[in-house]
Amino acid sequence: MSNRTLIILNIFSLVAVLIVNALANILPINGMNTGQISDLYPSLFTPAGFTFSVWSVIYLSLIFFSIAQIKIKDKPYFKELSLWFLLSCVANTSWILVWHHLFTVASVVVMLVLLYSLTQIYRLLQRNSLNRKEWILILLPFIFYLSWICVATIANVSTLLISINWGGGFLSPIYWTAIMIGIAATLGLYIAVQFKEPAFLLVLMWAFFGIYSKWTGTENNAIAYAALVAIIVLVIVFAKLLLDKRKKIVL
Repeated sequence: MSNRTLIILNIFSLVAVLIVNALANILPINGMNTGQISDLYPSLFTPAGFTFSVWSVIYLSLIFFSIAQIKIKDKPYFKELSLWFLLSCVANTSWILVWHHLFTVASVVVMLVLLYSLTQIYRLLQRNSLNRKEWILILLPFIFYLSWICVATIANVSTLLISINWGGGFLSPIYWTAIMIGIAATLGLYIAVQFKEPAFLLVLMWAFFGIYSKWTGTENNAIAYAALVAIIVLVIVFAKLLLDKRKKIVL
């Protein structure tokens, strides 16, 4: 498959993702929009509705990627990048369809495929030398995308457990939610520190702020405190990584 063909496929795949996601709320698919289906499974880990505006940032950055990809079409990693990107687009659109038809088990499986494909893209780009413009237009979209899907995967698993009426075992839902916040924060910190990429923490901080805003001052205030602690830790590590990065640039 030629690189020119891959460029076209990447663009059309992204357009398909945007159309399916739009139709999910305009039609809506199966009579409910994406948020209404989420409300059917009231997970304490799901952040406030405004938090999902991050998709606008993610999709806008992916549009910039689809335009900028022509600049890297001759790079040795472009073909592999494109194949993983195509898989991520298939997974994204498939997730919308299974989610809207209430196939919660299938939604987790598809979400894991999306997570895996984005992880492969991230690792691939990290292994290759990118200039500042390529970092902004090629890598940054996938930093935001992967970071959000890490959170979304945990939320999706939480939804699955609710759908099968899992009661939480020996821990209350509040404690389980705090644990999930800790897992998401730890995962984000590991990736950010391992790859020295502070930008990875931005979306996580936004997600935790959404959780904090949703539950602060309510009977689930303990969850808000857990989210706030996570935000503070992420801000500290973000500042440290950013400072180290700037020092390296100066040197």
